[in-house]
Amino acid sequence: MTDFSTPTQHDPEDRRKHLDFIQSVVTRMSAASSNAKAWLLPVVTAAYGYALTQRADSVALLGLGATLLFAYLDANYLRQEKRFRSLYKAVASGRYNIETFSLQPDDLPSNIPTKETGDWPPVMPRWVNRMLPGPSVWLSWSVGAFYLPVAIVGVVIACVVH
Repeated sequence: MTDFSTPTQHDPEDRRKHLDFIQSVVTRMSAASSNAKAWLLPVVTAAYGYALTQRADSVALLGLGATLLFAYLDANYLRQEKRFRSLYKAVASGRYNIETFSLQPDDLPSNIPTKETGDWPPVMPRWVNRMLPGPSVWLSWSVGAFYLPVAIVGVVIACVVH
């Protein structure tokens, strides 16, 4: 009879391949995040430049809207990347009974800190966690430090040309 409370012994080769799969997902999320930034820069440069030359505050606001949209998209990529990194650590440690070849971050044990997974603390309603990445994502150098200055420039341009 099998005891389901203890972690099962997995083939080391299966674990290595599982870690490769998870690493591939992390790499794709990282590339998607870079692409979001790469697409944003020409969009806001054109919008802010046009707003300044034509004194069109509405176009500056469109650039600001694009910045917020791309920030949200990038934050979601970063949250997923953090969740998969946490899954990678959990599988690599071998301390948790995670199904072999699972690519579901929901399989993570509940004792992993929310800062590591990019989620909101458990006191927040579940729908908030589903809709918005957690504070550790928004305050990261990859999201906050990149998009906040771009958004501030948009607000300043909109105010100047108004």
